[in-house]
Amino acid sequence: MQDANVTVILFAAGLMVVILLVTILVLARMLGKKQKQTQSRLDSFKNRFADGPVQTSQATSIRINQQETGFAAQLSALMPRRDQIQMRLAKAGMDIELGRYAAICGAIAITVMIFLILAGFPGPMSFALSVIAGFGLPHFYVGRRITSRIERFTKQFPEAIDLMVRGLKSGLPVNECIANVGHELSAPAGVEFRKITDGMRLGKQLEDVLWETADRLDTADFKFFVISLVVQRETGGNLGETLGNLSGILRQRQAMKLKIRAMSSEAKASAWIVGVLPFIMLGLIMVLNYDYGIVLFTHPTAIMAGIGALIWMGLGMLVMAKMIKFEV
Repeated sequence: MQDANVTVILFAAGLMVVILLVTILVLARMLGKKQKQTQSRLDSFKNRFADGPVQTSQATSIRINQQETGFAAQLSALMPRRDQIQMRLAKAGMDIELGRYAAICGAIAITVMIFLILAGFPGPMSFALSVIAGFGLPHFYVGRRITSRIERFTKQFPEAIDLMVRGLKSGLPVNECIANVGHELSAPAGVEFRKITDGMRLGKQLEDVLWETADRLDTADFKFFVISLVVQRETGGNLGETLGNLSGILRQRQAMKLKIRAMSSEAKASAWIVGVLPFIMLGLIMVLNYDYGIVLFTHPTAIMAGIGALIWMGLGMLVMAKMIKFEV
């Protein structure tokens, strides 16, 4: 009887986790349909001024198929949306092949499944949780790397523009200014500008290389920079003054972001408290009065109530996260 209760508890807990994850993903997809107007305007500028944009996704697919052979190619072929995963890895600054990334995901999934089976979890639940862990943990890690890298690039970018402005004022061409930025600054800004220089040395046009970098970084600041260069090459004018003004605007945007982060810190703390407090109280109840708390995992009505509470709590946390997130 006790083994049956443990199985019911584990199944209910796994079901709650799966339902909560699915609910959060669905809600995030529904709320993410309303994209910011800044992105659409930048895309319209890109389509207007970029002559013959480079098909980076097709080039990436060809490069992947050429580099990966054997077992690595078979593993990578099983992964969905390979081009998007490859772009995320490039955006995170991770020089790793797609087949190796797939092998890491598979190793994590197998390890988690073995651990859960040894711990006494049912087979279907162990398989579901291992698949979630195998794909979710690497995806979460890459997402954290992307966020950290973009933040560091954004902090370095005004300094990179200032270096270009000083080079332009001293009479250097744009290509030499970009090369100097790549040599002077550290990663990630220096790495990205060195990639631009290498692309031009291979015979690509400056606009094409800049738009490739803009697609890889996917930041509004760099797209503003690309648009400024492209418009200046089309219409003429003082590029040094234009980039100087852009540098000032970007520094003001960073200051505004820091101010918004400080003002929204109280709301973030409240969201964390509201989200964590129910689980802390459940743990205390299980420690103080196990027979009273275990009813939540054994009684069918309590299980349904718990699932509903998790769904509504996930919805509330997602709404609070959207409310305290501002676009500058």
